[in-house]
Amino acid sequence: MDSMDRRGIIMPDESKSSVSKLLVVLVIIAILLSTVALIVALISLTQQRGGGTNVTVARQSKEEQLITDEERIWNIAIGHYTSSLVYIHGPSGQLKGFHVDMINAVCRLANKNCRLVYDISQRCWDSEKGQLPRGGVGLMSGWYDACAGWIKSHTRARTFEFSKSWTKPVNYYLIIKTGNPKGFDRNDVTNKTLGFVDGFINDEFCLARQTSIMGSTLSTSQITHYQLPDDLFQGILAGEVDAGLAVCHNLPDGLTCLDDVTIDCSMDRSGAGLMLRMDNELTYWWDPALERLMQTSEYRQICQDINDVHGHLPGRAPKDMCIGLQ
Repeated sequence: MDSMDRRGIIMPDESKSSVSKLLVVLVIIAILLSTVALIVALISLTQQRGGGTNVTVARQSKEEQLITDEERIWNIAIGHYTSSLVYIHGPSGQLKGFHVDMINAVCRLANKNCRLVYDISQRCWDSEKGQLPRGGVGLMSGWYDACAGWIKSHTRARTFEFSKSWTKPVNYYLIIKTGNPKGFDRNDVTNKTLGFVDGFINDEFCLARQTSIMGSTLSTSQITHYQLPDDLFQGILAGEVDAGLAVCHNLPDGLTCLDDVTIDCSMDRSGAGLMLRMDNELTYWWDPALERLMQTSEYRQICQDINDVHGHLPGRAPKDMCIGLQ
């Protein structure tokens, strides 16, 4: 039956049906176009998150975000060595020292909120007698973003990333009791007992890489670990071990440094810096700020403060510590 439009014109039923079919077709086309647009958008987002050239763009935007982020608090763990590097200031109870001064200066220059967290060194890096060295529970578990004052080594580089160094490399030497009562041969440690500090870079694995020293690969029975350098020195004095591997400066009375045999335990002749997990982005802003700081007079003043402010405690001289100083 025919129907009438608003103008009073009679429309055939088949015309009305044609219009309805056209509207349905247009709606279906619109839905299809929307679906295609959604699929294209999802593919583009996936490419940005995955492989291809868009990865670099995503990383750059992340770096820019980290560089400009002023709200985040970056936690940096630091130990207590009772030296000019790090110590607890008695009257204030605060951590002081060269490493502390460097961290504060870099964070201030980068306009970052940094917080020093005291912890024992073994929670950054642990090396126990008879076991392979491994990451400490604190850094591995993300208790803090980085550990300060650590040197890159062959074993540590398998687990952690490192910032640029802010000190010169450190050389280590065999330490014996003055007078050499045990007849220690610096070129042959076969069947000798040696002491090391737990978690330090100058461990038995460093000694094993010294091919010029006979018997440098030690058995478990030849190894003794100590918690602190002072404990190692006392162990040598007490005759608990024949020798130890340590730095030569500020040795206690009764010990002698065999400084004609230099042992480098670092990788790439690295000095002290930050050690962090490989998934942490701290170095994005830290390294550029550190490089800027080391070009300023503030860095030279921080180095001079090793003597002027922290010189009441043992440690390396500024010229032996700071990069660029003679």
